[in-house]
Amino acid sequence: MKTGDLVKYIPSPSSSFKWESYINTEARNPGIIMREVESKGVATKRFQVRWHNGKITEEWLSSLEPLTFL
Repeated sequence: MKTGDLVKYIPSPSSSFKWESYINTEARNPGIIMREVESKGVATKRFQVRWHNGKITEEWLSSLEPLTFL
């Protein structure tokens, strides 16, 4: 993924954290990657994303999925 890509947020399911009750994924999706965030000492990429609802957050690559249109 790169700057300008459209993405959707896919939270990581966990048996110890009930993310469904804390995260409104429909309000966030879709989003656009604004820039890559520098992460020293970490192998996984992080991106700054502007969501459909106007919020800007920093998300790990593993929580993002490219948005595709059929």
